[in-house]
Amino acid sequence: MELTCARHGVPTRITCVECDTPICPDCAIRTPVGLKCPDHATAPAKPRPTWVGGVGLLLLVAVLISVVQSARHRGGTTKTAASACPTQPAPDVGIGPQAAGSHWKEVGVSGLCGRYDASAVWTGKEMLVWGGESCSGATCPSDHSPHLGDGAAYVPASDAWHRLAGSPLAGREAAATAWTGTEMLLWGGTTGQALLADGAGYDPVRNKWRTIAASPLAPRTASVSAWTGRELLVWGGSDLADGAAYDPAADKWRTLATGPLSGRSAAVGAWTGRELVIWGGVSLDGNKAFTDGAAYDPATDRWRTLGAGPLSGRYTPAATWTGTELLVWGGNVPGSLPFADGAAYNPATDQWRTLPAAPVVGRTAPGAVWTGKEMVFWGGVGVPRPVGNSIGLDPTLGLNAGTTPLEDGAAYDPATNRWRALDPVSLLGRAFPVAVWDGRGMILWGGLTQVDSPASAADGARYTP
Repeated sequence: MELTCARHGVPTRITCVECDTPICPDCAIRTPVGLKCPDHATAPAKPRPTWVGGVGLLLLVAVLISVVQSARHRGGTTKTAASACPTQPAPDVGIGPQAAGSHWKEVGVSGLCGRYDASAVWTGKEMLVWGGESCSGATCPSDHSPHLGDGAAYVPASDAWHRLAGSPLAGREAAATAWTGTEMLLWGGTTGQALLADGAGYDPVRNKWRTIAASPLAPRTASVSAWTGRELLVWGGSDLADGAAYDPAADKWRTLATGPLSGRSAAVGAWTGRELVIWGGVSLDGNKAFTDGAAYDPATDRWRTLGAGPLSGRYTPAATWTGTELLVWGGNVPGSLPFADGAAYNPATDQWRTLPAAPVVGRTAPGAVWTGKEMVFWGGVGVPRPVGNSIGLDPTLGLNAGTTPLEDGAAYDPATNRWRALDPVSLLGRAFPVAVWDGRGMILWGGLTQVDSPASAADGARYTP
């Protein structure tokens, strides 16, 4: 049954976290514990599960510890009564009517369960989203959070979604993902119960899946992957230091030459048109963050070591390839607040340069894209206020108790070496959303957010510069 705002009589999908009264974006008041009606917005806040618990598990468990081969259980969430999802979704706040000249537009309802850390590609016509992890509640995310094995396609031209055919793969997150021009390739990842070494290809024209040949690689997640125009390259992940290339035309794999890097998880990777550039990442136990990198040339099956850069080691930063440089900004390491610095690496000169200060606070796990002119990112997890004496580091997780999903973003133009802040949007802040550039705008969807407790989102918005 559709909800109606108690004050304005308009359809809505959100309620007050205090009294469950239906409210709309015009009367909803954002508070530290979630969206409230005007009657309860000024009342004393009820105890809020600290986001550090969610973020600590998300960043230290879901990204790192979950890649250990241990028995776990996971699965989904929904925005519509027709779709039975295993966990409650975050509310679709809706960004409301946009003023003339606004750069933001709400994305239509997907019908998918809420999720984060899903696979996504842009086909030239539509955004394909598949898999991911779903959870809600004070213990979200946890070892028992479900994983999803379904997906949908979003067509910006019609602002409409359609479901993908059933996949032969088990639900998973953090799979190696690539768009070949005709297929979305998925390989590896984790189900929450085990690491995976299987894969499949999805053809959106025929709406069909096919399983791909067995890989020579051991099961893993949080690996670096890239499409070269001929092969899917997969390297590292789960503290491993090997890789392989998959040729979909021949349905065959080949093993990559041994490289100079030690094993790691969640490293930054980018395809330059000639090389796969890999930098950073962390060890599985979180005790080491890597500051080194290397580049792999598939034409010669050879590696080279990258020149030393100015950044400390990290994972899950905003990172994009511009056509000439790899841009890296933000990110995190266990026991540290999210970083607010960045650098650019030029493979032609094997040189790094430091980026100027950004107009936003440091963060990790935002959605980021390259527009052809700028690196644009939004969301992620960070500390939106100064760190005072009352907000210390959690002794177990090593993250700041003020860490929370962020509701802003920025754009960096390497031609002018300048940043600009993105205009505001009333979208719930989130980490690990899917983000693609559709040729004209950045589509953000899903992610892990915070209302009265952490929850997976199933809504999104499109930003047009």
